[in-house]
Amino acid sequence: MTQPHAYELVRSLLIFMHLAAMIAAGISIAFGDYAILRHRPVNRDLMIKASRAVTWSLVALWITGLSVISLDMSTVSLTLAKAPKLQAKLTVVLILTANGFLLHRYTLTALGGRKRPTEQQVKLSAILGAVSATSWGYAMFLGIAKAWTPILGVTGFLTLYALALAFGIAVSLRWVRPMLMPSMRNERPETGHAQRKPNRQSAREGLIDDDLTPLAG
Repeated sequence: MTQPHAYELVRSLLIFMHLAAMIAAGISIAFGDYAILRHRPVNRDLMIKASRAVTWSLVALWITGLSVISLDMSTVSLTLAKAPKLQAKLTVVLILTANGFLLHRYTLTALGGRKRPTEQQVKLSAILGAVSATSWGYAMFLGIAKAWTPILGVTGFLTLYALALAFGIAVSLRWVRPMLMPSMRNERPETGHAQRKPNRQSAREGLIDDDLTPLAG
């Protein structure tokens, strides 16, 4: 029975931590979506905690992922030019990181503030949320897409990613954006009720006058 090399042991631990960070990010994203979509007003505290958890998960993914790449380059002569799936994954994670910064910069302020968000802010939040969800899902796909590498290559992977982004944004603008808008049911002006009450009162007085008219005659 052959003993495993130190490289294999270290790599397996790094892969395990990489997967754990991915799972933690998925759970945190689910809590963030719950805070935004299922609460009126938005549960700001939960949203901020979930956002911080996603940030730390992304940091852990970068650290463990780059560690695996460095380990492979030093032991099995991995070259980035000959690893199209790895090129695609680095591109997706870079976009995911930049998008995460924009989410922190704009979405938390727009949806978690005391002021009602504008239509443009809601639209931007829906787009950034779609990019985030699609990128996380596609990064997971790339983690198990080894068999697709000879078929797609880096161009195919990135083209498929672009199509997934377009689909995700379209779905988010069609169905998620209306859910992000605050409910208008409790924001109706009271003037309508105030105006209807005198009208009802006037109608009642008119009926009473009609009933009393024969008596007066």
